[in-house]
Amino acid sequence: SCSLPQSSDLLVTSLRCTPSAFDSFRANTEVRYTLAGAATITLYIAQRSQSRDLVLVNALASNIRETKGSHGHTWLGDTHLGVFAESGDYIAILQINNNTYEAAVRVFHW
Repeated sequence: SCSLPQSSDLLVTSLRCTPSAFDSFRANTEVRYTLAGAATITLYIAQRSQSRDLVLVNALASNIRETKGSHGHTWLGDTHLGVFAESGDYIAILQINNNTYEAAVRVFHW
């Protein structure tokens, strides 16, 4: 699922993880998004703590200048420490200026 800010001039027209659920021991996911215009983006994976705070899991792109159109970044299901993330629900977060866009992704291990 995707959460886009309510605005008449949305810069991000779509955001999704493909696949939205994956076994990180065997596969990965791609965070795909479409920009209505050029923008500098930051993209990271986070997880909600028990207190509902966002906790950084891994940074995929930081202050990258992207052109108008479709883009994608791969998440291997790993943490910033280079180990597999635990099974659970995660959030791909795309930040542009003061706007935040989110897409859900689930990691599982067989």
